[in-house]
Amino acid sequence: MINKIFFYKKYFFKNKKNIILKYLTKKILKNQIFILLILFLVFFFQNLIRILDDTINNNISTKLTFFLLLFNIPKIIQLILPLSLFLSILLTLRKLYADSEITIMYSCGLHYKILIIPAMLLAMFTAVIAFINIFIISPIIYNYQSIIINEVKSNLNYSGLTEGQFKSLKNGNIIFFIKNIKNNKLNKIFLAQFQSNNINFPSIITAENGKIEFKKDGSQIIILNKGTSFECTKLLHNFNITNFNDYKIFIQYKKITLNNINDNSEQMLIKSLWKSKNQNIRAELHWRLTLVISVILMALLAVPVSLINPRTGNILNILFAILLYLFFFLLQTTLHSKTIKEKLDPILWLWGVNFIYFILILLLNLWNTILIRKFRFYLKKSFNV
Repeated sequence: MINKIFFYKKYFFKNKKNIILKYLTKKILKNQIFILLILFLVFFFQNLIRILDDTINNNISTKLTFFLLLFNIPKIIQLILPLSLFLSILLTLRKLYADSEITIMYSCGLHYKILIIPAMLLAMFTAVIAFINIFIISPIIYNYQSIIINEVKSNLNYSGLTEGQFKSLKNGNIIFFIKNIKNNKLNKIFLAQFQSNNINFPSIITAENGKIEFKKDGSQIIILNKGTSFECTKLLHNFNITNFNDYKIFIQYKKITLNNINDNSEQMLIKSLWKSKNQNIRAELHWRLTLVISVILMALLAVPVSLINPRTGNILNILFAILLYLFFFLLQTTLHSKTIKEKLDPILWLWGVNFIYFILILLLNLWNTILIRKFRFYLKKSFNV
């Protein structure tokens, strides 16, 4: 009979514990999604303003704006994932403390780990998403972004032409300027063509109007009408001025592949990062791992700092939590830059900060346990004596 009573008590306590765990996890996850959406919109519109500014001032096609925004999404998620979980745990638990729900949980026999478990579950889930985004999605997106931007810079197309701005073609061998574009017709054209053999000076061509023909292989033909060509040779110092009705310039299409782009550690997958012995690439590897680990660290940090202390007030705790979060990322960002520029050891510096924060978080989470309370009481008693 006693065994049956013990069994039922254990079953109901375990069932109650599972219900509360689901309740806490659901509440934190719901708030995390809400905060994630808000942060995403804030960072998205911030990037939109910056890209629109570049579109207007730096000769970026408006048709590329949408793609550039899409390419920035993984970077935005990389920044807001740990912050969204941190704020969600912090605000959710503070609300539960303020409504005395956590006090009731403790009075029912539940332990402090009832708060740690849902935080850890969501931290592990968020860390997996962060890992996939940082090590797989982001490098692929960076590669495609580099290909598209370099293709636009290297090849001529109507979407890349802007009125009243100079356009560089064929690695700077041709400088193109159009005063007006209307219905794919070019008006008031200036063209400077540099010679690769250094025998002739750059030839200058002006034309009243013209057009661009695009071939199936991607090459382009610039057709100029009613213009003048100015040419001069360095050896003979001959200066020729030629009027023409039609003038054609052939531009071969330059296909951009990953092999044409300089190696960039941001564009490398985890396999390449792990095998490389280059200092900059190793620093990038440890920086990405730090971003993933930070999700778990910040989630565990949010649990103890969410405790409301009536004596110190609520604002001080929130400020303390946010300052700890900001200090961690500002310090790690600075150290990441230093490891690349000054060749510092990323294992010593980046992981040193991670270890210090881990010890701090461990102490904060164990601060109110029975063992630490006894130790604090012993120290207090010893100093009083």
